[in-house]
Amino acid sequence: MTNKILTPSILWNDFNDSLPLDTEEKLTTTSENGVGFYDVHFSGRETSVGRVRIFARFCRPCEGEKFPTLLVLPDARETFCDELMQRFASRGFAVLMPDYRGKYGDEIGSYTEYPSDIPYADFAQAGRHMYYADATAKETSWYEWVAVARYCVRYLKSRMDVEKIGVLGLKRGGEVAWQLMATSSDLSCGVTVCAGGWMTYRGKNKFGDGGDTQLNDERYRFLAAVDAQAYAPGVHCPVMMLNSTNDKNFDADRAFDTFARINPEMDKTFHFATRYEGYIGNSSLANLDLFMDKYLRGRAVFMPSPIEITVEEDADGELTARLTMDPNGEVTECSVYMAEDNLNSATRDWSMCPMKSRQKNEAVFRLNAYRKAKIVFAFAKAKYSCGFCVSSKIAVKRVEKEYVNLQPQSRILYNNKNGTDSFIFDRSDGVFLADSIAVDDRPLVEMIEGAHGIMGVSSSLGLKTYKISDGRYKPADNAFLKFDIYAPTPCVIEVTVKTEKEGEEVYSCSLHTGGGEKWHNHILYSKDFKNAVGKPLAQLNQGLSLSFNGASLFALNNLLWV
Repeated sequence: MTNKILTPSILWNDFNDSLPLDTEEKLTTTSENGVGFYDVHFSGRETSVGRVRIFARFCRPCEGEKFPTLLVLPDARETFCDELMQRFASRGFAVLMPDYRGKYGDEIGSYTEYPSDIPYADFAQAGRHMYYADATAKETSWYEWVAVARYCVRYLKSRMDVEKIGVLGLKRGGEVAWQLMATSSDLSCGVTVCAGGWMTYRGKNKFGDGGDTQLNDERYRFLAAVDAQAYAPGVHCPVMMLNSTNDKNFDADRAFDTFARINPEMDKTFHFATRYEGYIGNSSLANLDLFMDKYLRGRAVFMPSPIEITVEEDADGELTARLTMDPNGEVTECSVYMAEDNLNSATRDWSMCPMKSRQKNEAVFRLNAYRKAKIVFAFAKAKYSCGFCVSSKIAVKRVEKEYVNLQPQSRILYNNKNGTDSFIFDRSDGVFLADSIAVDDRPLVEMIEGAHGIMGVSSSLGLKTYKISDGRYKPADNAFLKFDIYAPTPCVIEVTVKTEKEGEEVYSCSLHTGGGEKWHNHILYSKDFKNAVGKPLAQLNQGLSLSFNGASLFALNNLLWV
């Protein structure tokens, strides 16, 4: 079978998930709100050396006999997350979360043990087996991780307290979930978070240098039997894709390509977390809850179809985005986000667009693009009265003429009239469960009142903007940066410029700002920013992103080039 290009059906046709489980289970803790946690060991697939011994955590409410159940597959570099499991268990679900990453560093305690003939099943030793199919797709880390997931489903089916089973896959765990949904007929639904295939094109932008990439035999082997889009046509259950627009591990432009390939006989829905970098927020989590209620609890929940978006010139000569939303639901709010020229979806500056008109479930938004922009990206979001939020694909339009609403260059990167638009948080700091899902209801970037009642943008996770690399706002040579900072107490703020001139490089400046009821004006020059060896930044217009971080509360306003 070596060097053969396999299909998903051929790869998994002879997989045996019927071997005895040899289960060991131990109750470890019971939480204050009545959720029991168990350490579970059971056996997985058999290799020429022996069987995989799977370690997992299981939890369920102490009261009750049968429960809808979630199989939660974490990112491959993570293990189980008790806080995330507790969150779902408090809503009445049983949860199984396996440790499929295997031996990881010098950690003490149990982990999934893989036989010696498949060392690459351990995430720490995966090497090329994670992103290359040098022999066949069967000799990859993904085959072993999906095999673990297959036996997790088998284990759940063996339990008397488990009813319907759904899978939730996070990041690389989402890639595992795609294969599981296509190879197991025992799932009632599946949700993928920040995962949508196309790993074959990793580092290749869809609208840049990746569209016409020539593939060799190895790339075809990986593309045909590992990547999620190869499995999407064969999924056996309803699917929800939850993605982030600025994901460094996945080209968001390709997300809808996978969504469009999903088995048309299955219900499906799609949502973008705007400006999130490989995480999802509260709107996505609300979707997740509604989706699980519908397909695991059997509750009547309206699930709207994704928005249809068309970028076009309207009768007034303006560049616009026209939306058509599901007529079977009541839309309570809708929005459009636009970015320009940047072919790398992970570093786009997504800004909100003004609405021009709306009638029932149709709306038109102005795309007020920069007059020198060559290409415009836009996507839409809508929220329905049922609570569900859906998105459109990322639409693309090449700007080949003058439109009435094209805009001139601007030196103003930000003032408080923009609200939080174009700012994202800079750090995760453990606020995302399983390094994926935000469960805190408060906004991660918000407007706060500073001195003299003047509002500014703020975040306890730091502030970051990609606006400095946007053609409309890009500074001239020798420009310097001017801005106002409000901080109730004196503090040090680390201001950072990242560049990609010859690979990503970080230039930082420690800024001391005063406290009290005052907005403090600051000016920074390119020479104020130094890299790790003390080399100054040549020009601020080399910047890809600009971030502000402090140990205490601060707010930013009136950010501009001079």
